[in-house]
Order: sequence, then C-alpha cells, then structure tokens
Amino acid sequence: MKRLDRYLIGEILGPFIFGIVAFTAIVSGTSIIFQLVSTAITYGFGLASAIQLFLYNVPAVVSVTLPMAILLATILVMGRLSADLEIVALRSAGVSLYRILMPIFSVGLVVSLINLMFNEVVVPQANYHSEVLINRLKKTNVPIQENVNLTQYDDQRRPLRIINVQKVEDTTVHDITIAEYDSGRLSRIIQADSGYFDSKIIGWVFEQGVMHVLLPDLAQELLVVNFEKEIINLGVNILDFSTVEKSHSEMNTVELDAYIQKESQLGKPVNDLQVQYYLKFALPFACLIFTLLGAAVSFQPHRRSSAMGMGLSIVIILVYYIVYSMGLALGINAVVPPWLAAWLPNLFVGVTSMVLLNRIANQ
Repeated sequence: MKRLDRYLIGEILGPFIFGIVAFTAIVSGTSIIFQLVSTAITYGFGLASAIQLFLYNVPAVVSVTLPMAILLATILVMGRLSADLEIVALRSAGVSLYRILMPIFSVGLVVSLINLMFNEVVVPQANYHSEVLINRLKKTNVPIQENVNLTQYDDQRRPLRIINVQKVEDTTVHDITIAEYDSGRLSRIIQADSGYFDSKIIGWVFEQGVMHVLLPDLAQELLVVNFEKEIINLGVNILDFSTVEKSHSEMNTVELDAYIQKESQLGKPVNDLQVQYYLKFALPFACLIFTLLGAAVSFQPHRRSSAMGMGLSIVIILVYYIVYSMGLALGINAVVPPWLAAWLPNLFVGVTSMVLLNRIANQ
C-alpha cells in the first residue's frame, strides 16, 4: 500500500467511527428509546428487559447509520484536504483526482461488503430475538401450530382454494376444512379428521371425512360423499405454513427468497417482498454510493467544519430517502421492476456523483 493510500485511509477512519457513534446515538434516541420506555410502562416489564430489547434493536440501527457515517467521514476528510490545498498539491504533482479518491472509494466498498454481511447474519437474528422477547414480555405468544389458514388464488386473483387446519402435530394435520372454487364459484367443500402428505404419490391423504360437491348444472343439488381415505393434490405443503412467518426484517436473503416462492405458490402478489429482497443488497451498497457523493460535494473550504459536514450529510440523507420512498412506492405498485425500485436511489445518487466528479476532474 502506498503512503498516500495509508494516509487517506488513516484520515477517514477517525471521522467514520465518530459518525457511527453520533448517528447511532441520534437514531437510537429518536426511534428506539422513547418507544421502549412507553412499551415498558404499558406492559410493566423492568429495566433489564428494556436494556435487552434496546441491545437487540441496535444492530438494525447500526446498519442504517453506516452509510451516514461514511458519508460524513468523506465530506470531512475531503473538505479538509481541499481547504488545506493538499488536493491542489497532489494534482499539481500529476496525481489524478480519481487516483486520490481511490483509497476513499476502497474504504466505501469494504464498508458496503461488511454492511451486507452484517445485514445477512446479525440484523435478522437480532430482529427476530427482539420480536420473540417483546411478545413474551407482552404475554402475547400464540401456539405456532394451531389454526393455520391459507388461501390460494388463480391467475385472475379469484379464490381458488381456502384451507383451514385446526392443529398440526409433527407431520399430521387435524380437523381440516377445504373450500374449493371454480372460476370464483364455490364448487366443493371437504372436511376431514386428519391428513398427511404422501411423498410417493405427491399428494395429501385425508382420512375420515366428508365431501360436499355443488353440481354446476343443478343449483339445488348437493352431492355428499363420505370417505375413509381421499387423495387430493393441493399444490402446496400445508406444513410449510404451519408456523408463524418472520417479517422480512427478520429474514436473511435465503429465507426471504424461500418465503417469496411460497407466497407465489398461493397466487399472492409479492412485489413488495421482492422489493425488500433487492433492498437487502441495495441498501448496504449505499455506503459506496455515499463515498462517491461525499467526495463530489466536499471540494469547498468550509466543508472542513464538523457542524457543516453533519448538516450537509443530513440534507443528502434526506434527499436519498425521499428517492428511496418513491422507488419503494413504484416497486410495490408494479410501476417499475422490483430490482429497479430497490436500486433507484443508488442509481440516482451514483450517476449524479459521477457527473459532479467528472466536472471537477476536468477543471
């Protein structure tokens, strides 16, 4: 590593750590602490539990503040180098602007990769344990293998099959009721005492039940069939839906992708879930994008002020999240593809940053 690289990386680490601490404190104080205090008073749990909940929520906050911190650090460091004419001296010596910025961009890339792994491994687990703990403290835990309900839809978003299972025990389901529809019209109702999935025939076997068939040509006629064993192909595995699903913030990318596939099997719209899936990649790389923008806007002497750097960082972050919200709305409403909705803020900020940097480099 050349001396210039070591120098610039050493310069950016201090402000970066300061940014993590500062922004984490600000976000935690405004979005976590007051909510925890209110929840603790409402449900009457103690200080130790509140602290535990706070610690579970910190990883999610840190993942959000990493891009803010690298943006602030870039603005402060490049602003100081510009104010002290070090950038001018380096460029006078024949060092290009992009060569000067390369170690800064490298730090941004490394932080993005760290944030990606952090969001994949630490944050989902912390969010999940936080949800489990707060449900236990609120005493709202519900047995996760009772009263399973799921609805399948056809291509025109009409009900295809509504399934209710009162109890799941190991691989056996009990007290099953299935309502089947044909072109939106109720055509068959199946009730059974128990059922299990037979992998050899790739279908569900229901035992001790009754089937009510509504004849399409005879509105007044109802065919009733009692059975000891009936094989029915549902197209889904009920056991996959017999536990309470995690929210997207409690899943890593593998779990979320599997959940999207399950929801697709039911014919449910998954645009919002697909947007959240791509956001798990896009948001961590905001760290790299913010180093580009931070470098582009920091070539002014007054940028060396910490207060000015913090204020400019907050303005940029607000603009970024406005574009983020617009992309989210467009993706959920299927106006743009989910991947584009997730990456729209990064593309907008990245392109703007490169235009500004090219303009500065050609001066």
